[in-house]
This record gives sequence, C-alpha cells and structure tokens, in this order.
Amino acid sequence: MKRAWGPLFCAAVLVAACEHERVRKLSDASPTERLQDAGMVADGGAAQAIDAGAAQSSGAAPSSNDAGMMQSGLAPAAAPSAPEPARPVPAVSQTPSGSALLELPPAAQPIVTIALQFRSGAIDDPHGKAGVTNLTAHLMAEGGTQSLDAKQLLNALFPLAAELNVRVDKELTTFSGRVHKDHLAKFLPIFTDVVLHPRFDSNEFKRLREDAVNDVEKRLRQGDDEDLGKSALSELIYKDHPYGRLTIGHASDLKSLSLEDLKAQAAKVFTLDRLTIALSGSRPDSMGKELAQSLSALPAKADPVAAIPAALPHGPRFLLVEKLSDATAISMGLPYGLSHKDPDWAAMSIARSAFGEHRQFNGRLMQRLRELRGLNYGDYAYIEAFRQEGGDASQAQAGRARHQQELSIWVRPVQNENRLFAVRAVLYELNRSLTDEPFTAAEVAQTKGFLDGYLLLFDQTETRKLGFALDDAFYGMNGFLGAWHQALRQVTAEQVNAAWRKWVDPSKLEIVLAGKDMEAVKQVIVSNAATPIHYQVDATGKSAEKPPAQLATDKEIEKLSFGAKGDADVAVVKVGQEFE
Repeated sequence: MKRAWGPLFCAAVLVAACEHERVRKLSDASPTERLQDAGMVADGGAAQAIDAGAAQSSGAAPSSNDAGMMQSGLAPAAAPSAPEPARPVPAVSQTPSGSALLELPPAAQPIVTIALQFRSGAIDDPHGKAGVTNLTAHLMAEGGTQSLDAKQLLNALFPLAAELNVRVDKELTTFSGRVHKDHLAKFLPIFTDVVLHPRFDSNEFKRLREDAVNDVEKRLRQGDDEDLGKSALSELIYKDHPYGRLTIGHASDLKSLSLEDLKAQAAKVFTLDRLTIALSGSRPDSMGKELAQSLSALPAKADPVAAIPAALPHGPRFLLVEKLSDATAISMGLPYGLSHKDPDWAAMSIARSAFGEHRQFNGRLMQRLRELRGLNYGDYAYIEAFRQEGGDASQAQAGRARHQQELSIWVRPVQNENRLFAVRAVLYELNRSLTDEPFTAAEVAQTKGFLDGYLLLFDQTETRKLGFALDDAFYGMNGFLGAWHQALRQVTAEQVNAAWRKWVDPSKLEIVLAGKDMEAVKQVIVSNAATPIHYQVDATGKSAEKPPAQLATDKEIEKLSFGAKGDADVAVVKVGQEFE
C-alpha cells in the first residue's frame, strides 16, 4: 500500500540513516572490522576479497599486489578465506488445514515480519482479464475489511507504525506485514482480515481500477520510457506463454473488469492449498499455529497450479515502439532455463557482474558505453527477472521466484542520433565476451572480490531473510544465499566463460526500442546501414579527442550487423497499441 504515514516515514528514514552510517563506517574500517561486522572470522584472504570489491565499486585501481594476484589467476577471495557464517535453516511444516508454515528461528530484533504467500499470480488471469489477480490483491490490501473501510484501515495501522503491503508477480502473490512486537496483538487481526474478510468496496474498486488503467495508459505508455521498453520486451519474449501479459494488466481488460470478477478471482486463487505462512523476528512460539488456525477459514482448494512450459525465442528480432521522445529506451533479452538451483548460477553471476552489474561501474557495458563514449546514464545486465523498485532494488528481488527465467540487458535512454550505435555497441561487446575477449582471470578475480562483499548486503534484515527463505521453498532448496556466496570463491575464469557461452546466444536476443521515427529506424536496421557515433561537442563545435584505438573500434561497431533476417523481423507498433 502507498502511504504517507508520519511515524512510518520517520522510522524508515531513521533505519536508512543508521544503515547508511554503518556502511559509511565499514567503508572506512579495516578488512578485519568489516568481516567482524558481517559475522565472519577475518583473515587476510577474505579481507583482500572485500578490499578488491570496494576498489572495484568505487572505481579505484587495485594495489600492485592485488593486480599481480589477478594476473596470475588467483582471486583474492580464493586465498584462505573466512568460513561462510552458518545461516539458520527455516522450519517448514504442513498445517492441519492444508497450508504450509515456514518459520525462521526467532531473532532478537523487536520487529515481527509476516508473509502470506500464495502460489497464484498473473499466470492465473483468465483470457481477456489480464490484471485481475493484481487488482484483486491490491483491493484486498488497500480497500478495507468487513469491519474497517479503507480510511479506517489506514487509521488503525497508523498508530501501530505498521506496514501492510502486497506484491503480485507471475506465479506468486505475497501479502506482507511488519510491526513492532508490542503491537502484534492489535495488528494480527487486521492483517488476517485483509485476506479472510476483504471489504470489496465498490468505490475503492473503481478507484483502484482507474489507477491501474492510468498506470498503463499514462505512466507506462507516456511517462516512463524505461519501463515501457522493459515491459514491451517482457511481452515480446514471452509471447504465447503464460508470462506473456503484464502483471498489472492490459488497458481494455482492466476497463472490462467488474467487482464480481475480483470476488471470484479471490475465491479461486487465494486458497489454503496454495498458501505458505512465513514468520520471522521476535514473536511468540505459538504464533505460527495460531495464525494457521485463523486462516483455515480460507477456501480449501484451487485448481492445480498450471505447469510452466519452456519459453523459446521466436521473434521478431526487433520491436520498435513509436512514441514522441527526445531519447530512445532500449531493452534486449532472451528466455532461458537458468535457476537458483543450477550449478552454473555462481559462474553466471560473476559473468553478469563483469559484463554489467545493476547500478555499478565495474561492468564492461558501463565502462565502454557510458564512461568511454558518454552514450547514456547506465547499462546493465541481468540473469533473472528484475524489477526496479526504489533504492534497495538490487538486493530486494525476493518474492519473484519463477520457473522460467530470462537474460536481459537494460540500456538506459540514448539520444536518438546515437541509439542504433548503442544497440550495435551492446551486440559488439556481447559477441566479444563470447569470442575474442572472454572474461580474463583479472576481471573474474576482481568481480569475485566485489561480489564476496556485496552479497553480504542481501540478507541484512529479517524481511530479506524471510523473502529468500520463501524463494528457497519455491525452488525446493535451502540456503541459496549461503551456497551462492560460498560457490563464488571456487569458480575459475574458465568456468565463468564456459557458463556464459552455454547460456548466452546473441543471435536469439529480442530487442525493443521505444522512441520516435521508428519507420526510419526500421529501414536502417533492415539495410544494415552504417550508424556512426556522434560525440558531444563544445561551444566551438569540437569534440574531445578520443584514443585512436577507440575510434578504430567505433568504426567496427557502426557497421556491425543487427542480425535482422528481413523486413518481417522488424515490427513497428504505435505506443497506444501496446498493452491494450
């Protein structure tokens, strides 16, 4: 729920400030102190690993000693390193009513986190009703309960400084709550009523349905070019697949939904046999069983969860979304079967980070597109579905577990005169990473050092721990983060490059551009006409001198084939047709 609660805001600011101060102190601390803060036994090897990551993140050069180690292929993290701290294994049990119960060991923190996760999501939207699960869940979470209307619900939560949210993804819907243990007794009846006894108020339904339509028609189509490109890519690569419609829905489908549709969807998909109750923090030992008993009033069974087939690249190679814009958003990707359980996960995470870690400067894309050429603000790669959500996005992707995954590349908006050069530059760097310029031992060592420290941030809160534990339950595994962290230290450059070549095929990439004059863009793509880079010029009309080697590479890039097989491989659509 979106709220402007004073106490919650102040608490969030205080937590953020404390975390910022802790990170600031750690950045000035010795390696030993940093490892001690993370709960690890410090030694030289692990300390060097974190130092290498800090140097990479800040753009600082590694020391001569570290550089020598990297050139020899010995990663700092591969030196005698600290043992992975033991992570408590959550207890998972089946309740008498048919739901599952996942409980993290009690923690000292006074905040209690509760998650009610249903194996239901956008894949359960009937044909012609795209967005119904998402809208239903948000009406339940925001529209009040049988005993409290929407305003009264807010007023009841406000003095408790409690959070009540919902997240809907392709296969999962998660209602989550956070509250201080002193207010737990007051919060729990409200939280459970949201799921057990939603109000389904007609006025709130109309308000939220209008918000959802505006989200598609106003924000996505007109106000958020980056998300427009990424959302269009998602629908392109998952065409004719259960993931193939936006989770938030399509405009015409949303307009046709009735309140009765939402009531029916809630009864259909929010059932006991699809429910996992998850708890963390400082709470009574009996809370799990008592919560399961309260929720036993939910409908017992839903239809079996549909199997998720493998998604295959199908084309067109390019989707060009026509809209009036001074810059062009670019996204590209392909579906594949990599998952958290795959032995290649750690190697792929290193390759991804070396190629383009989210909001970091260590990747080749960021260095070569932004830093050397000034093409845009940022360029990143992802090895699983990623959703930008606030400043914590890189560590807070839990709750979006999926049986089908995707590799994607996000090229933030590029001035129109350079947009096709930018596309070619990404394809050039991707091809080079797979052929003539594989990831070096030095790159792999430095990236391992960075990730060795970076991953420590991923489960710094009980909420994150609970989210990753739920993801583990989805995938049928345990201790993913710890296993990932430990596996990183053993991966070699040869394994990184082998995994990258196994999973990445540039010829199967599907590419979306969102900007203006797309018919002209199509002609260039089909003809493979040259697209020279236009460097920024000063007031006298001169651009800064560039190294001869870079200019020579530019000449290669500007003529690189786009890979379109013909006119049919490049589709042009008006922005108003997308997500209709």
